[in-house]
Amino acid sequence: MAGALGVVAGDSFDAGLVVLCAADHEELWALLARDLGGRDLVNLTSGTSGQARETASRVAARGGRYLDGALMAHPEHVGRPETELVYSGDAAVFEKHRAVLERLGNATYLGADPGTAALYDIALLNFAWATLIGYLHTAALLTADGVRASEVTPMLTRWLRGTVSEVVADYAEQVDHGAYPGEQEWLELDWPLMANLVRASEERGLDPALPRLVESLTARGVAAGFGSASFASLVEVIRGAA
Repeated sequence: MAGALGVVAGDSFDAGLVVLCAADHEELWALLARDLGGRDLVNLTSGTSGQARETASRVAARGGRYLDGALMAHPEHVGRPETELVYSGDAAVFEKHRAVLERLGNATYLGADPGTAALYDIALLNFAWATLIGYLHTAALLTADGVRASEVTPMLTRWLRGTVSEVVADYAEQVDHGAYPGEQEWLELDWPLMANLVRASEERGLDPALPRLVESLTARGVAAGFGSASFASLVEVIRGAA
């Protein structure tokens, strides 16, 4: 990575490719208050799609080409082939520097809109946080009755790789087609079980906010007429369409 990764403190950037990862976009924009002189900038700073597009405009105004990127892992995972990084923006920049970018991890180009990589970043963080908070609530339930988290985790990871991954793939088709057949599971079947989860959490002195959120979304789905539809129909509640 020598010569390909860095921030230059002088009056101008001195590398053909500059990869930046700042604390936020305000810090990034302060670094960009200089002439880029036709250099290529790859930005790995976390932010919103709007900020990425604004950065692309600023880079273009300073004579550079721009590629936005997002690291789908922790910083210590950089450099591993299984680490996912996504990029969007100038396709020519991605192709020209692909060999360098692939030294950071698996590099995937998402298209010309500079804001797409940031959207992926936020969306996958949402998935990670929601999944992990669900795991932590599960762990709290079990450990409250003396079951060690490490005892059940191998079963959970097998379940995620098998059953849950298949359900996610099935839900993707349902969401894309806007059809939610409740042939094997449906909201009115799941709804009463959620009350059991709330009760079990409260009986153990746990914060019931997470199961109450799921129960509330499901209740709204049933009220909107999705009672006989699959759990995937709650995407319409989340969209505000129900």
